[in-house]
Amino acid sequence: MLNNAHIPTGYDPNEYFFAAKYRQGGRTVFSLDLSVRELVTFLPKPDPEKPLDASATQRRIVPTHAKQFGTYVVEQADWVSPPLLLRAPHIFEFDSRQDLDTGTTQFGTLAVPKDAKSEIAIVDGQHRTLGFHLAWEQLTADISEARTLVGRAKELGERPVIANAEKELQKKVDRRDALAGERVSIQIVLVENPETARRIFLDINDNAKGITGSVKSRFDDRKVLVRALNAVLISNELLEGRVDLEQDRVSGASKYLIGAKHVSEMLHALTNGKRKITPRLEDELDHKNIAIEFTAFTDAIAAAFPELRDVVAGSLTPAQVRSRSLIGSNVVLRAIAGAWFELRQLGWKPAAIQEAFAEMAPHFAVPVFPDVRDSWFQTGVVPARSEGSTSTTSRVQDMKTLTAFIVSQAVKGPDAVWYRATVADPALVVG
Repeated sequence: MLNNAHIPTGYDPNEYFFAAKYRQGGRTVFSLDLSVRELVTFLPKPDPEKPLDASATQRRIVPTHAKQFGTYVVEQADWVSPPLLLRAPHIFEFDSRQDLDTGTTQFGTLAVPKDAKSEIAIVDGQHRTLGFHLAWEQLTADISEARTLVGRAKELGERPVIANAEKELQKKVDRRDALAGERVSIQIVLVENPETARRIFLDINDNAKGITGSVKSRFDDRKVLVRALNAVLISNELLEGRVDLEQDRVSGASKYLIGAKHVSEMLHALTNGKRKITPRLEDELDHKNIAIEFTAFTDAIAAAFPELRDVVAGSLTPAQVRSRSLIGSNVVLRAIAGAWFELRQLGWKPAAIQEAFAEMAPHFAVPVFPDVRDSWFQTGVVPARSEGSTSTTSRVQDMKTLTAFIVSQAVKGPDAVWYRATVADPALVVG
């Protein structure tokens, strides 16, 4: 009698998985889980180049998004993925366990015909599926390359080189083995036509609530700036109770001074200016030091700008600040943070920067009227409105322009020339 471990499976027309069977929205659903290795074998690799036709039930694939997910899975040991939702016609056999029937859910074995897997299509999760394929392919390629390097090292016969090459090979093999044992939830809904599949896809995405930048900037504490953000949100006097933790847009009558996303951008500016936080710098930075620098910055601007002093004292609301000074604009606050970094790079001490900002403060009054002589309007980042503007535009290039202007005026000090218009030039008003 053959041992189960040696029963040939290549002749079986089916593949078998433990699964649950239940109803959702009037449809039959099978729920199972696959390891990453099983997933890339079981599910065909999505093709970003495949043209979409009238029967398509998905949007066009963005390869970069899929690649980023694959890199995330490979590099993050604590990766996470929601279930993949697939659709298929009635091609399965399900052998249920009568002793494991809850009345609404059955448990048993799902038989999937090997020659019918092409009939299984993705409803939601095509980028993740492609990402898993790319991750597995990359790991396999890396392992192959690492084996080659081990072979070359052995030819050289240098023990330290051999040991290092074998260590790198083992690291990659261990990562692939780990993914081979970690699992992804799969839901297969029985659907016969693409029209129904499209409605399911629409319902999923129509009912999903996206994540705002403010929420995202607070939750990924693997990043040093996120740890710094969460630290300053609970300890900074200027921010206390004045940061919108959910929304990215803070303006007008909002009781908040700024959004968490904007605080994160200020932290970035104070840490590395306009440059990216590289992986190497990420490892070198300490979130506590970033928080200390941020506190020095907010203490300085609260002392330099009377409106912010009044906010801290409770005698002025953020909405009132926005109606009186550009310092109430989150765009300008971010530019001020960028200017702080640039001046610090020039060797300025916090006290000197505070003094320079204090000299500028009276010239931050709003509204800014369209007038070619007005110092702020000359920057080209202030909308031309007949009633004047209380903030600037916020494109990346606009932020650079604002930062450069503030730095320039600070460096000029008492010699800086300021002109503030009191009425709009009708010839410049748009619309």
